Amino acid sequence: MREGLRAADAIVDGLITACGLLAAVIVAALAGCVALEVVMRYFFGAPTRWVIEFSEYAMLWLAFLSGAWVLRAEGHVRVEMLTEALAPRWQRRAHVVTSWVGAGVCAVLCWVTTAYVLRIRETGEILFKSVPVEKWAIMAVMPPGLALLAIQFVRRAFRPPPAAGTGAA
Repeated sequence: MREGLRAADAIVDGLITACGLLAAVIVAALAGCVALEVVMRYFFGAPTRWVIEFSEYAMLWLAFLSGAWVLRAEGHVRVEMLTEALAPRWQRRAHVVTSWVGAGVCAVLCWVTTAYVLRIRETGEILFKSVPVEKWAIMAVMPPGLALLAIQFVRRAFRPPPAAGTGAA
């Protein structure tokens, strides 16, 4: 049983790391596209028509690809002033409760976004901007990103809270 859990844990860690790396690639591509837009607009007087839309889509993908990676590193915002005022036993309880609440919220959102993405794929909604794109292809990152975030929240519930005052959050 323990070996199966370790294997599942390693798979989840691999998926989270892969999503974090993909998010880093998207950040680099986004920076390159913005630089290209600046050069094209100010040096050649010919701005691109697709960079703004790409930037919007990239930001959505960044949020959902990096959420679990940031949570694994305990990088999300925490209110340490409150948790530091609690006794260690209550700090642990607050950590567990917030982890389970986060997992529940992400699981519900995963369910809702899955239904949404399937519906817009079925209806064939198109985003008509400078480059027409099927809307489901842009939104498809939401369910798996939320699923990984929910799983990471569950994993977090079984781990000790980060030390107070470490600046980890």
